[in-house]
Amino acid sequence: MYQVPKNISAKFEFFPGFGWKELFFVLIGLSIGLFVYLILSIFTKSIIRYLIVLILTGLSYFAVVPGPDGNSVFSLIKYYLNWTKKQKRYLYVQGGCRD
Repeated sequence: MYQVPKNISAKFEFFPGFGWKELFFVLIGLSIGLFVYLILSIFTKSIIRYLIVLILTGLSYFAVVPGPDGNSVFSLIKYYLNWTKKQKRYLYVQGGCRD
């Protein structure tokens, strides 16, 4: 008889997929939103000030929370930047096929 271990996460998470790193980025988005709110409150008293805070906080949340495949937008951007730095090997000659 084999004992199969349960899926146990090695990092602390408040709820699945949202740990300390994600909380840090959401708080950064919230602080940037509050800064923009304070700047806008000098010039206007519109409701748009509150929307800016909500939008920036929401964008930072969705940028770091992993999706169904386990990758967040932030990690996909990081993977893309690493991929663009790698040397590519092209198998075809530019300008058409050689016959």
